[in-house]
Amino acid sequence: MPAEFSPARWERAYRATVGRAFARVPFYRDQWVEAARALDEPAPTPSAALAGQLHRLCPFARPFDASREPSAWIGDGRDLREALLMAGAPRRAPVLETRPAVLDRRALGRGGPRYGVLLPPGANVVSESRRRALNSPALRLARDAGQATLVGEPEALDAFLPELDGVRVTAVARLPIGRAVREQGVAHDPHLGYLAATAPDCGATHLLWRRFHARLSGGTPAVTALRRSRPYLVGVIPEGADGLTLATCPDHATPIFVTH
Repeated sequence: MPAEFSPARWERAYRATVGRAFARVPFYRDQWVEAARALDEPAPTPSAALAGQLHRLCPFARPFDASREPSAWIGDGRDLREALLMAGAPRRAPVLETRPAVLDRRALGRGGPRYGVLLPPGANVVSESRRRALNSPALRLARDAGQATLVGEPEALDAFLPELDGVRVTAVARLPIGRAVREQGVAHDPHLGYLAATAPDCGATHLLWRRFHARLSGGTPAVTALRRSRPYLVGVIPEGADGLTLATCPDHATPIFVTH
């Protein structure tokens, strides 16, 4: 997507993604079968309903094979990078993300900041000493740089801040979209991944419009990933979106989530 927001270009990108999904992806092709006609719009799907559907969300020509590749729900590091930029985090500080499992990722996209994973207390590891050993490379990355952006649920942020004493830390809360609108942070969904962030200069929670499209479906925002093809995610209602609607930021003229 271009640097400046254009509603017409954004809508064309959405229409192209919908067309590809209906033509190539079993999950969306089956919606035509159920409707007994060709549809112009995908049926809105709550994010929770996508659990167990990964094999049907990938194109016929490029099916998902769990025996040969990692889960496609891991997400794209570039989504996180854009969310953090929107949230006002430092561009070059290493990013430490709390996750339930270690991830072999060294940077957030080409040219992006260095990256490390932290396993929070209670993570599914054999022992506390093993958890600390797995966390040591990410903590060392932050100490060597003298600064870090720490991303995670609020309770995980509180747990790790003492371990980063002496490091200049920008803590960014990872929240469901509804809480992100009310409390400020980066919005995350288990299947869509990072999709929005609160901009500090205006206080509004902005959709990452270069990477996602959103429209109202039955009064609830439905989100489409514009740059993802394995899996295709079209017309997905994020967890926590009840009570939200879409608007245009008066300061930036780009899409935002707001409460009714």
